[in-house]
Amino acid sequence: MSQQSEHDGPGETGSGHGEHSRHGEHGLHHDTAAENEVRIAPVPYDDWDHELFSAINHPRKLPQANVLGIFQRHPALTRAFLTFNMHLNTTTLPVRVRELAVLRVAWRRGSRYEWASHVLIGRKAGVTEAEIDEVRTGADTLLNRAVDELDTDSGLSDATYAALAADLDEHQLMDLVFTIGAYTMLTMALNTFGVELDPAISEENFSFPKREWYSHKREG
Repeated sequence: MSQQSEHDGPGETGSGHGEHSRHGEHGLHHDTAAENEVRIAPVPYDDWDHELFSAINHPRKLPQANVLGIFQRHPALTRAFLTFNMHLNTTTLPVRVRELAVLRVAWRRGSRYEWASHVLIGRKAGVTEAEIDEVRTGADTLLNRAVDELDTDSGLSDATYAALAADLDEHQLMDLVFTIGAYTMLTMALNTFGVELDPAISEENFSFPKREWYSHKREG
């Protein structure tokens, strides 16, 4: 993991922005299949091929985790994804910025597993309880706004991009967008395959109202 940068990245007290009210909490917190059933069970820890995780763990063995047990099911996919994920964990992006963005993705996408895991990681990186609450409540921070726009529109408004560019350089902007995209993809997998929380991890106040899933479910 990369160390916290002296540069704090985008401010967490974003000014009022008309775009955010449009994105806000709309379409969040779905009642997904992950809440109801396990569709792909993790490989038991004793059966793991630990070499499969060499991109992120060499030379040590990783501890048991349900998400890693799922990755054991598809070695080729795992090697490719974890190589990319290792880049995301060692990028130019300040760790606090990365974790706040990932938390907002997890909250919007209704991923208990990603939320609970990254609350712990974020705290170690210096994310405060107040900042976690801002993510949870959809406060009008710059990072919340960036995640919400990308998730809703697959792009950033000129105003949000300019605000981010005032604090982040070109590489950091690219790393931020790719981080948000990668963790959005990961929440899709966690929700779809029904990855359960690891026994030692709390849900961390992930108590949002249940919603119907996407429009095809509502129309059916």
